[in-house]
Amino acid sequence: MTISTYQFAFTTVKNSSGTPTNSTFTFGAGTPWIVESVDGLAGTSKLRVQDDNRGYIDGSYSGRDFYDSRTVTFEILILGDSSNTAQQYYKQLQAALAPQVLGYYPDQTLSTQSYNTLGLFQFQLTAATGIQRMWGRVRSIETLVDPDFTYGYIMTKVEFYFPDPRYYDDSQQSISSGTSVSLSNTGWATTCPTITIASPSASGAIWDTTSGSRMNFANVNTSQPLVIDFLQRSITQNGIAARNTLVSFDNTSANGVVQGWLSVAPNTSSVTWSSTIGSMSVILRNAYV
Repeated sequence: MTISTYQFAFTTVKNSSGTPTNSTFTFGAGTPWIVESVDGLAGTSKLRVQDDNRGYIDGSYSGRDFYDSRTVTFEILILGDSSNTAQQYYKQLQAALAPQVLGYYPDQTLSTQSYNTLGLFQFQLTAATGIQRMWGRVRSIETLVDPDFTYGYIMTKVEFYFPDPRYYDDSQQSISSGTSVSLSNTGWATTCPTITIASPSASGAIWDTTSGSRMNFANVNTSQPLVIDFLQRSITQNGIAARNTLVSFDNTSANGVVQGWLSVAPNTSSVTWSSTIGSMSVILRNAYV
């Protein structure tokens, strides 16, 4: 979809008569739902640190930092106009941004998601950065009721929750198919592509030629495409889990770091992945924190 600068859009998956349908709600600039401020969208999310206190001497060992999930809070002003009252617009916001008690991460290989998946959140802060996206759910709506509410000046607070704190380019990059492909990541966080092997071999490997990290596969059904999603760390064939085809890792690297699932590190201009299990068709989005 197309949104303008300082607009936000949230697409939820709703179950209507048992059939999943997508419904998009756009708010922000040029809409009746005026975004006064946004807290938690810019900058990094909270950190989970693994520092460990030293024994008997001051200071600590510096452990690895992990980004925690991201909570984003919107302060929204709702006013009436010649089309609807502020209360009617508030009802529309309530219906479109109803809190969701749980959400499963969407399958990036499917155009239509199943019920109870996380919603697609898209935003554009400036024309220079363009449209970006995250996957999350609405956690709460808080509204102060005072005389202004009755007379058409409604202030409400909407809280979104994103299990994955990274946000991504809205445009998906497609890498040409081949048994050797070069990838890059212009973002500030690790990017995890999705690989589709249309005609897989019964066994083989995919590896990073720089780090030496290798993923070995066996007992693959050769009649169905093999889809490897490195973000979800899932492997499927015909929509059915095929994680058992991943039989081992070769954890070798030049710097001695243990390797596992493949990924593209932040600010990487180029990395090459090779395959002996089949020709890879790779798609990815740059990630930011």
